[in-house]
Amino acid sequence: MDYLEEQKQEIEILQSIYPDELEIVSETSFRVSLLLDTNTERKHTLILNVRYPETYPEVVPQLRLEKTSDDVPEESLNVEESVELDKDDLLDLEESLNSNALENVGMPSVFTLTSLLKDEAETLFQEKVAAKEKMVEQERQAREYEEQKKFAGTKLTKENFAQWRAKFRAEMGIDTRLAERFKLVHQGRLTGKEIFEKGLAEEAEDL
Repeated sequence: MDYLEEQKQEIEILQSIYPDELEIVSETSFRVSLLLDTNTERKHTLILNVRYPETYPEVVPQLRLEKTSDDVPEESLNVEESVELDKDDLLDLEESLNSNALENVGMPSVFTLTSLLKDEAETLFQEKVAAKEKMVEQERQAREYEEQKKFAGTKLTKENFAQWRAKFRAEMGIDTRLAERFKLVHQGRLTGKEIFEKGLAEEAEDL
């Protein structure tokens, strides 16, 4: 087998498939940038660095992964925008690539490996999004539970009811409106009929 010729042919094929994504580093090494489909504003790219050993494809290629991600958008409320692949994820992906490379020894395999990498990375990303969403929801439920505990079992007394009533009336502006209407009543600006129609007589008695 003419190893060098096999390697050159594979690079030519890869260049036709990845015209913008493939960067030649040397005669025996190159890198392929893979933009992941993540349905996010942030762009996440995996970079597969490949180096051919002298006797490739009779042996596995040397593979190394890098990644780049855009910054998190300011004031973004979407959970998926905070998710990205970390070092452990890259190690897991590399392990999977090397395992599949072993299965393909004897034939050019880089295109197969890049396709596999993209699929597995996108699946892993979505799994991390789902896990993050679940965690956020659990945290929200925990906060709600803690808030409910503050009121659970609280004995209703005249004092705490009065406090609640005063706070509620202040928030709704009830006392202010009643005071204004009371003033109109006692200054004689409204007739008895008008007082009745506006329901002020009863409200005035509440002051």
